[in-house]
Amino acid sequence: MKISNEVKVGAAAIITILAFIWLFNFLKGKDYFKKTVYYYSVYNDIGGLAESSPVEINGFRVGVVQSINLLNETSGKILVTYSVGNDFRLPVNSVAEILPVSIIAGMKVQFLIGNGPGFYNQGDTIPGNLSESIIVSIEEQFGPIKDKLLSLVVALDSVTSAIDDVLDPEFRKNVSGIVSNLNSTAGSVNEIIGSNETDLKKAVEDLTRFSRMLADNSPKISSAVANLEAITDTIAASDIYSSMASLKTSLEGTSGILKNLNEGKGSAGQLLTNDSLYTNLSGTLESLNLLLQDMKANPKKYVHFSLFGKKNIPSE
Repeated sequence: MKISNEVKVGAAAIITILAFIWLFNFLKGKDYFKKTVYYYSVYNDIGGLAESSPVEINGFRVGVVQSINLLNETSGKILVTYSVGNDFRLPVNSVAEILPVSIIAGMKVQFLIGNGPGFYNQGDTIPGNLSESIIVSIEEQFGPIKDKLLSLVVALDSVTSAIDDVLDPEFRKNVSGIVSNLNSTAGSVNEIIGSNETDLKKAVEDLTRFSRMLADNSPKISSAVANLEAITDTIAASDIYSSMASLKTSLEGTSGILKNLNEGKGSAGQLLTNDSLYTNLSGTLESLNLLLQDMKANPKKYVHFSLFGKKNIPSE
């Protein structure tokens, strides 16, 4: 038997619709594949509880809030329906308490298990109440913030008053003058920088070249520093103090010799300071010079030489 395309499309559409309905109800807490029971509670205030909010027992989720409706048009009471799995029974005297999941996450229903006797049946109305801890929790968490905000408002008011006292017309006038002077100074600086821009660029380029030169000659500089360090180490290691003492002694001796020369002590001092010694020495040198000249002019007068024997020299 051949199934037409129309039948296939229709079947697919029906399956899709059924799946959508099941998913929609599942998200609302209705699971058609799981047996559930329904309980009810009446509240004067639900504190923001919403449909599909969790229903828990000691923190364990057992169902969801199925629906929320007004009990009637005049009382203002609210009827809440719970969809709860039937794998447990709820003892009589249990209470459905609404409390916050957290300050941000919303509300939930917590079943406070009673002690009986007996158990609630499906469709029974369970006593409910709104937890007073909501207000207490809000006050506990926002109380310190409120105090800090009040302190901050007081401080801001004091600061505002102080600013109003400071910002009098005279102060504002002075501030305006300062701003004007700053603007003038900034303009002057800009003019100076603009007029000397070429020189500044050249200075920066020279500084860059100098830095590059230092970087390029870093090994040489390191070597020179090492050599200088070796020289200073050598000087430090040498007995420079003894050398300086010897040099001092030598200079003192030289100073004494020069002093004796200036005072005419000793032959050298007499020669430098005594004119008669100089005159006698000059006369002696002059006589010696005349003698040498006469010996050069008359050598036979002083030297006699003969190949044939000694010859008597006549006396003069």
